Amino acid sequence: MSDSPDALLDLAAEICARYRIADLEYFLESCRAFARADTLNVAVFGRFKAGKSSFLNHLLGQALLPVGVIPVTSVITEIEFGPRETAAVRYLDGRSEPAAPGQIADFVSETSNPGNQRRVASVLVEAPSMARYRGIRFVDTPGLHSVFEHNTGAATDWLPNTGLALVAVGVDPPLTQQDLDLIRDLRRFTPHISVLLTKVDTLAAGERAEVESFVHQQLARYADDGIAVFPYSIRPGFECLREQLDRALLLPARGRAQDQRAAILAHKAGSLLAECRGYLAVALKAAESADSGREQLRQMILGREQAVDDARLTLRLITRHAAAGLRTAFEDLLREDEEPLRQRLLAAFEVEFPAWTQSLAAAIDAFGQWLEDSMAREMAVLSERHSGEFAEPARRAGRQLSQSLQDFRNRLAEQTLTAFGVALRTTQVDLSAPRPRAPDIRVGRIFDHNWELLSFVAPMPLLRGAVKRHFRRKLADVVFMNLSRLASQWEEITGAMLAKLEADAAGRLDTLIATLEKLIQSAGQDAPRIHADIARLDGVTNHERAGSL
Repeated sequence: MSDSPDALLDLAAEICARYRIADLEYFLESCRAFARADTLNVAVFGRFKAGKSSFLNHLLGQALLPVGVIPVTSVITEIEFGPRETAAVRYLDGRSEPAAPGQIADFVSETSNPGNQRRVASVLVEAPSMARYRGIRFVDTPGLHSVFEHNTGAATDWLPNTGLALVAVGVDPPLTQQDLDLIRDLRRFTPHISVLLTKVDTLAAGERAEVESFVHQQLARYADDGIAVFPYSIRPGFECLREQLDRALLLPARGRAQDQRAAILAHKAGSLLAECRGYLAVALKAAESADSGREQLRQMILGREQAVDDARLTLRLITRHAAAGLRTAFEDLLREDEEPLRQRLLAAFEVEFPAWTQSLAAAIDAFGQWLEDSMAREMAVLSERHSGEFAEPARRAGRQLSQSLQDFRNRLAEQTLTAFGVALRTTQVDLSAPRPRAPDIRVGRIFDHNWELLSFVAPMPLLRGAVKRHFRRKLADVVFMNLSRLASQWEEITGAMLAKLEADAAGRLDTLIATLEKLIQSAGQDAPRIHADIARLDGVTNHERAGSL
């Protein structure tokens, strides 16, 4: 068979279908999505305040991206060549709308868009300054491991899309375990990883040589094939470092963008096939064992039923903890809006009321309609403004559920290694909270009694003052009632999001268990077929390895 990336993915799909390895379907689809793209991404990852945005601004010679002394970037920002400077905002619900390049910070910065309240998926910037790098796209990712968990989540969720990866590492400290963990995760998706050693201008010449040597040594211990290290500074006098990065990495990437994409896709497909082989190794061991031996293998890998039950309980506890206190938290959040909202409506009421004084019935109808329309509009604005904060408990729970599932997978991998001497590679689990639906904005009755019936016996001039005072009191009551209702509705919405996340997590867990159960229960007559498929995978892997030499 052809060893093209598409053929490798077809082989993986065939193996997954034949042995019902449903656990790898997500990874397979992410590879297919990368194959459908047509641009080589050069993504910049790293800890918060490592200088990622400053690096890209300096590289392009213009301040496209916001920078600051606190963690700034909260949304993925993509930059590619365009004949004029434009920006497009892509939202999580699939919408896209243009934005002025000078407004980028309104969508991607933590200050202007805290917690990604605007529900932005990414911002695409086109700039003439990218002409030098035409054919590739730079990607600025949120900083990892800051106090803003959603920033880490946005960056790690983007890992499977990576083409070339630049891991920005500041010189203080020069390299941490978190940096090495990030490189480990990236190696699953791309063979092209380099370290960008930022802020080297803060070091004396001797100190810089010492830091670079330390980073090289640590990376050599971790990666046999070596990872390139590029020192960098945005300060005047260090222009030679930008030229070095251009010459050694970026301009060659531009010139061979399609070849690079093909190599990266082949790498992703190779990772997927390696995971397929790990599952087949489990299946083969089980197929060659007697029934009693298969049950013993099952116990060695999956352990007691209690272990799986404990994993399910952990998932349930994560969502229960996230759901606790939602109503109180949302009410506290909206309480700060109550007085400004009341004053805003009262000011508008004073303007509108004189036009309603023909009769009591007309005043009641006009006030009711005005208040309903005004309140619906205000509640919709508040709901949209705080949607990121309302949805944050679900996003945080999604990350915790993902980590819990990954921990369980890692334990299975260790137990498989002990049982078979086979390292079962485990697929990264990413669970994303679904987009919350909009709440149902309602106002309710304006009056508890049919006051309009008094319109025929009491002239409006005599009732004007009393009616106005009653309307003002009613307005305050309606504000309080609808803020409470909005908090309740968002509690319900977020609760549904948490329930969906828990169901998805439990489904992933059940899929993993079912996949291994099916493979372990393989009958003896399956062994020849499994042997043949492992040989096919080994043949492809060896051919790919030889081709890369």
